[in-house]
Amino acid sequence: MLTEIHKTSRMDAALEFLSRYHTDGEDFLNRIVTGDETWVAYVNAETKQVYGMGSYRFSNPAEESPSHFASEEADGYRLWDAQGILLIEFMTRGTTINSEVYCRTLKKLKRAIQNKRRGLLSSGVMLLRDNARRHTAVRTGEVLTQIQMGCVSTSSLQPGLVSF
Repeated sequence: MLTEIHKTSRMDAALEFLSRYHTDGEDFLNRIVTGDETWVAYVNAETKQVYGMGSYRFSNPAEESPSHFASEEADGYRLWDAQGILLIEFMTRGTTINSEVYCRTLKKLKRAIQNKRRGLLSSGVMLLRDNARRHTAVRTGEVLTQIQMGCVSTSSLQPGLVSF
């Protein structure tokens, strides 16, 4: 159940967002970058060649090079804007995405924006994020200032709100 404080906080975040949209319109929406942690399951196909021994020959070409499929898992962080994916960063399994890891990802995001969305950094990127500790840590704020990105915050630590 939401308390009055939760409701007020949500209302403040929504009004801030609407105010920025009213001022800058579609340009504001096109400058937003957001992201989320993800768990990825994928199949890694490795081709193995089977060699005949002696005078035995394979009659079916499919038997000569069967595919071996290995199921893999990875943790990661993906970041995107209105045009699509900017960065997907895979991490070793069990890596905790703390402020240090998040700051490294933000620096990689800056490079990805420079390569994929020329001019976006100079127009003022707005990072849409929740209030998770790694997002609000002092070091994270320093890195955001260093790479010249602003923020639009949500209040995901409040009950019932889905994180972006």
